Amino acid sequence: MSRILVTGINSPLGQAVGRKLQAEGHSVVGTVRSTKISTQGLPADHLIALDIENESTFTNISGSFDSFIHIASLNEGTAEALLKATGLGMIYLIARAKQLNIRRLVHISSMSIHGKVLTEVVDEKTSVTHSVPVGAAKWAAECFIANERSSIESVSIRSPAIAGPYANRHFLAKIFLSMLRDQSKISVSNPDHLFNNIVHEKVIADFINALLDEDSLPIYRAVPIGSTDPIPLREIIDVMATATNYKGQINWVEPKTPPFRIDSAGAIELGYKPISTLETINRWMHDAKL
Repeated sequence: MSRILVTGINSPLGQAVGRKLQAEGHSVVGTVRSTKISTQGLPADHLIALDIENESTFTNISGSFDSFIHIASLNEGTAEALLKATGLGMIYLIARAKQLNIRRLVHISSMSIHGKVLTEVVDEKTSVTHSVPVGAAKWAAECFIANERSSIESVSIRSPAIAGPYANRHFLAKIFLSMLRDQSKISVSNPDHLFNNIVHEKVIADFINALLDEDSLPIYRAVPIGSTDPIPLREIIDVMATATNYKGQINWVEPKTPPFRIDSAGAIELGYKPISTLETINRWMHDAKL
């Protein structure tokens, strides 16, 4: 049995990861921001208070660990706040890992590091040529990890939209909610784009567990993940409309950004086992309606 730290254990993805690790027999130590610590309802054997914007709180991480799983980050706010929480927070976590002689780190990054993507397919080798504030903060975190490759084995998982029962940030989740509320009109773009930019949280949790099952991680790799079998976005919207019995109007509008799809080959080399885009959508809608 391994003792594993999961930052952001109270997030939807953090809980999915915690449940998977506990099911596999690991001891999970989760981090939360509040000092009112209780494991009730959370998949953790122990909780500690950690504010990723406050370096002094990282000393709360103590004892022996086999791996760190870093999920906590800031996804909204000013550029300064994003960089402080996500970028500097990574520096603080790496420093603590080195103090505790932790040599294995899995980091949840984001496809947002690419900002406006100008290519049809994004894979592990796609250059980062443009970003947005949240992406720049995630990119900074990746760079800080890569700089420690001599002392820490690590993987950054570049996640697209995450599907799960409490997913509410990505554009498909907002459309799904609008359909459930039976809004009269919904606007969507890129009807013929082959879409696979979504992954179910349980598939990410399975991937993280597979990484921890390996004797060692790469010196450092950052890999994008997506679903298999891309399907036209129009088909996805039709499936969602049928599932929600949506009767309103769907307007197809000019896109603000060009579409792209994801090549997960690099992650598959590391043990990632994707499911199809349609299965991802169906699992997510089933979960969200429970």
